[in-house]
Amino acid sequence: MPAASAPTMTLRTVISRHLGGADPHVLTAHDRLDVPVGWVHSSEIFEIGPLLSGGELLLTTGLGLGGLDAGTRRHYVRDLADRGVAGLAFEVGRTFDTIPEEMVREGSASRLPIIELRRVLPFIEVCRETNTAIVSGELGVLRRRAALDDALHRDLVSASGVAGMLAHVSAAAGRPVALIGSSGALLAAHGVDDDRSAWRIVDAAVAAAPVIVRDREIARLVAGGNAHSDLPDASIPALLDVAAGPVGAALTRSGTRGSAVGARLVEEIVGGRHIRRADLFARLVSAGVPVTESTRVVTVAAEAPDPRMAEATLARAAASLSGLVQATVDATVYALVMTAGGGDDDPVARVAAAIGGPGALTAGRMTAVVGDAHRLDTPSAGAELSTAMAESLRRSGDRLAVAAELTRAGVVSGSVFTGRELAAEMVVRESHPRIRAELGQIIAPLVEHDAAQSTSLVTTLEAHLRNGCSATRSAEVLHIGRQSLYQRLERIRGLLGFDPTSPTTYPTMLLAVSAFRADRMPGRTAR
Repeated sequence: MPAASAPTMTLRTVISRHLGGADPHVLTAHDRLDVPVGWVHSSEIFEIGPLLSGGELLLTTGLGLGGLDAGTRRHYVRDLADRGVAGLAFEVGRTFDTIPEEMVREGSASRLPIIELRRVLPFIEVCRETNTAIVSGELGVLRRRAALDDALHRDLVSASGVAGMLAHVSAAAGRPVALIGSSGALLAAHGVDDDRSAWRIVDAAVAAAPVIVRDREIARLVAGGNAHSDLPDASIPALLDVAAGPVGAALTRSGTRGSAVGARLVEEIVGGRHIRRADLFARLVSAGVPVTESTRVVTVAAEAPDPRMAEATLARAAASLSGLVQATVDATVYALVMTAGGGDDDPVARVAAAIGGPGALTAGRMTAVVGDAHRLDTPSAGAELSTAMAESLRRSGDRLAVAAELTRAGVVSGSVFTGRELAAEMVVRESHPRIRAELGQIIAPLVEHDAAQSTSLVTTLEAHLRNGCSATRSAEVLHIGRQSLYQRLERIRGLLGFDPTSPTTYPTMLLAVSAFRADRMPGRTAR
């Protein structure tokens, strides 16, 4: 019978470690050798299929197949494949000199690995050794799960936060791990050198587990591979499942900074509750935020490896303004930042500058989207105002994915954006596929050149456009010299046949590179 818990051994491992003395030769489904094996069973019964539940490696000499016709033997193989058997190891030399051709053909068609054993090897010894190793491996995984669970619950009551939790998950799994927010932003990682390495883990993940809070997925835990780990890939999902609950609790627990009254106000606004103007004023004042008729309220959404990092960064930024109230909702920090009214300055730009200014992001990696500015002195500043704030907060939260994508692409400096900067990005994503295809044709020569020559002309063009065609800023973002940038731009003009930075084509080119990136990263677009 197969083991009840997650198998810790693959078919490839069984063949190399336990069937080597039988001179094994894999005849079919060579791409299925990394399937997990939950048990090794030997039987000569033709109708063994109903007794199997999937995941077994079946050993046989073919004794029960000797007097059957070719069609029946094909059915035997097909039945094993349909039941999810990991493989069929067939010893030749007793009943059959070679495995019947019709069985090999059916194994190929059904993608069932068939291994020909050309030397005699006592099946009872194979079963005893292999199944003992499987059970021992499962006990080891159970011990790791228990130890990880203890460590993560200790982290919950300590100051280590999500970063400390990921360190424990990575150590238990023997692999690098990453935490991806529901918006697609990289929240945290362990066991990697930089963000690019973290995204490589995500792109080539061996296992992932959702982090679910209140029936909603707020993040994903992802584990990368490690050829030198003593723990097989099949065991990693069980460890991630253990970690998902504590990580979710850490992501959504109440922050320690700011007013509980203010946090509740933000939670209610995000949730869509209508709040009268008088109540809004009273609750802001109760939260310790000075407000007047001329106060402007700017909405912000932010994500960080630990929400407390984002809370601290926003609190420091607001210290140079007029204060804020904030709350963490499903791992995203939402804030209402107060700015003094009057004058011709732009409240949104002021808040963005305060958040992204020098030293403001020392708390750790953070992505933020600054939404709209709302006036408190308008005649309709009541329930309509809270509705407008709610929509602005949700819109900023939705655009965090796009903001994180731009940061990851390396085409901008910093990770603080305004919602209006990202509006065109959202238009591209919501446009008709025909429009995106037309935009794609405009930069097709660059895309084809990048693919053929392993260059990065599309990224270079986007960085240059997004940085106002400033050679200095573009070169800094791309980490290249200005001369190298000029050479790339000249190559871009030659391939396109026109100047993509001219005022008449600038908007179209920016939309084109945005559409290209959006189509290349469908899993990391807005929610």
